[in-house]
Amino acid sequence: MEKPAGTSKKNIYILIAYFFLWIILFEYILPVNRFLPKPSIVILSLKDLWNFYRLPQNFLYSVAAIYLSLIVSYLLLYFLRNILLLKNHLFADIILSLHWFFKYVPAIILGLFFIYWLPQSFYTEFIFIFLTSFLMMVIKLKEKVPKVNKEFIEAAISLGAGEKIIREKIIWKAVQPDLLKFFPDLHFFLWSVLLAFEYIKGGFGLGNIFRMALQYKDLSILFSTTAIVGIVIYLGSFSILYIKNKFIHWSTT
Repeated sequence: MEKPAGTSKKNIYILIAYFFLWIILFEYILPVNRFLPKPSIVILSLKDLWNFYRLPQNFLYSVAAIYLSLIVSYLLLYFLRNILLLKNHLFADIILSLHWFFKYVPAIILGLFFIYWLPQSFYTEFIFIFLTSFLMMVIKLKEKVPKVNKEFIEAAISLGAGEKIIREKIIWKAVQPDLLKFFPDLHFFLWSVLLAFEYIKGGFGLGNIFRMALQYKDLSILFSTTAIVGIVIYLGSFSILYIKNKFIHWSTT
């Protein structure tokens, strides 16, 4: 079973060693510093993180934006697979034309336009993250199609399968494993873009907590929020790979 990067026993032991080093060094040896907060202060700050910084609301807002976007993007990709797998189709060509755009213009800049167009909308980041997720899935899909083993297609043709059946049952099934392998990287990228988007826009989300923590120079909140984000990303990546191994476990290579 594939596992997220960094889940080997060696890496876990190193992480535990860092944790104890943080406790010993910053609780007892360097209690007053501007580098990392004391562990005891981090624990005491959790109440402020929950109440003043509104962790539950902001956490749910960010998590919903990421995982709803991933789910809806994949479902849309599935329902449009017959069109997207055509060699020449206007809809697919328009989406692929944006591939060049994303090569040279960071996605967060597109997010700035969404903030400008819809500054007060509750759904701005949902729309932005969904579009980013869907476009990257389509681009990855189209990249993998030419690499599908030609023998699968030729075998299907010899059995009398039509073009639609070949696209939906052969090509789609062949690219699914590679598409799901791409999900952890996409997942991490979406979190990075989302946090930057929320930081700039303000209002809701974990990115807004980072913004407030820097505004109030609250090192303990900055540290604890970073830890929460890291744990969520790890669990998300683990869940994605678990789903892949459980339901899309075949290989075409």
